[in-house]
Amino acid sequence: MTTAPRSPQPEHPLELARTPLSVEPTAAGAGPLLPAPRALLLDFGGVVVTTAKRISWARELTQSLVRRARAAGLALDPALVESSLRTGRAALSLWKNAASRRLAPRELASAEILTDFLLSDLPAPARAALALDAQAILAEMAILVADHHVRPGVPELLATAREHGIPCAIVSNAHSGRAHRRILADAGLAEYFGVQIYSDEVGIRKPHPDMIRLATGALGVRPEEAWYVGDTLDRDVVAGRRADVGAVIITRDRRTDTPPFPITDRPDLVLETPEGLLDHLRAALDRADGSSAPQTAGGAAPGETAQTAAAPSAPARGSAPRHPALLLDHGGVITTSTPNPERDRVIGARIVEISRAIGHPIGQDTAEQAMREGWELFRAVKRSRDADAEPGRRHREIAPATLWGDLIGARLPGPLRAALRLEAPELSHLLHRIKNHPRPRAGALELIRWAHDHGIVVGIVSNTISGRGVRATLERYGIADLIGPAAYSEEIGVRKPGGEIFEAALAGLETDRADVLYVGDKALNDGRGAREAGIGTICLLRGGKDSDAALDAALAAGHADHILDRPDEVIDLLAARLDVPVPDAT
Repeated sequence: MTTAPRSPQPEHPLELARTPLSVEPTAAGAGPLLPAPRALLLDFGGVVVTTAKRISWARELTQSLVRRARAAGLALDPALVESSLRTGRAALSLWKNAASRRLAPRELASAEILTDFLLSDLPAPARAALALDAQAILAEMAILVADHHVRPGVPELLATAREHGIPCAIVSNAHSGRAHRRILADAGLAEYFGVQIYSDEVGIRKPHPDMIRLATGALGVRPEEAWYVGDTLDRDVVAGRRADVGAVIITRDRRTDTPPFPITDRPDLVLETPEGLLDHLRAALDRADGSSAPQTAGGAAPGETAQTAAAPSAPARGSAPRHPALLLDHGGVITTSTPNPERDRVIGARIVEISRAIGHPIGQDTAEQAMREGWELFRAVKRSRDADAEPGRRHREIAPATLWGDLIGARLPGPLRAALRLEAPELSHLLHRIKNHPRPRAGALELIRWAHDHGIVVGIVSNTISGRGVRATLERYGIADLIGPAAYSEEIGVRKPGGEIFEAALAGLETDRADVLYVGDKALNDGRGAREAGIGTICLLRGGKDSDAALDAALAAGHADHILDRPDEVIDLLAARLDVPVPDAT
């Protein structure tokens, strides 16, 4: 299968940027004869949806950021925040344009976008504290920046592809794939896509050709067997040509005719809207005499490309205020839980859905077995890493793509492993929601509310497969707005007792670490980890995973200062530091 020839280099260096693309007629049989596709790859913005700017986005996001900072004990100037957001977004746009010139551009980590661009005018503690919520903030921003509207013809195109057994995928540069998934789900379109590839989730961005190869690998087809539909020359057309897709198609949107620099690669077809694409698809299928239905094809799972944001380093401190801050573990301290016996069934059903969507179906029993075996592998790898003699590998968190693609997907077909890698963040969030039945530990919410009422910043340091899932749990408890810096191993890339995860939370505090009180329930992860991080006071709670004997040994070894029975017993220690009355027990 061949691709369209490239246009000669223009004489004037800006000729392509100044010359609008011609629009091919959309009637069936007119325009170029495209090969029948075995997969459709669609960009998100400019193809599936178009956007209308919301002028108030910066003001609304500022209000949210000021509230988040207040929970960390930080007072921000709203005018400064809004100005920084607008300036940072303009600078980020310039960076994205420049990245389009690179042969293999990487995507910025969420924390980089927030600290280096959007919030770079703010004080260091505020940047560090808010960076821990970078993914949630960027998801919120994606919804606030613009209104999203499904483009004409998209539902009909997706329905026709499904009717002919042609799997579809999203391939999109995005600051928040999470937000895009929500938009598609709200529009009733998510079910049509076997996989959704977003640059923030895989660590690279178009025109990197691997963005497209990740999609074709997950769908079990070769790039030359797929159509790629985008709306930009510098990102979409170039990516399609570099990946050697069967056809590169443009549906014109507001960025189509204004590339940031001249582009010599040309699309095979240019349409005003996706509406015209349906005729070309039907014509291609008719010419192929109905032979375009996908066939099962093997495919090597692409390598893990997700990048873990580096933990921000602690800012230099002057004379820090002698006021305590409180850091808490989540599981065993804020939340206690019981296992959900339906875990494997629910996860297995979701894996089956993905397998069917990409055209490589497996059975429920196979999926459940993969979940059981993969989870045991996950636990074994964690134990092995914690015991690793090499400091650079010790306590590294297992990336979601590794968990789902390499461990749970170990014995599954190659395309399905690739799809699980790409869906890893969503699968980890689902697993966090259903693997246990959580409830607040007695006394935990009382401690958090008391601390907040007395001006004590409350943060979290937690090993978890989904920081997003923990945040959702705190929302259900009604305390999310009371939580300041929150460092989750899945987002930081390091598990307790590794020092980086503690440093990430401490960097978001203006309190000296000697004045921080940390509460956990495990002798090694919490006691020794917090002590090695230089935290001043460490409390370990009975009733968690560690035995009383293990906790007593930690106390004797100097890895804990107090062994307590309930979280709210910490109030006595905090009240003594503030010299305020201890509330009467009720």
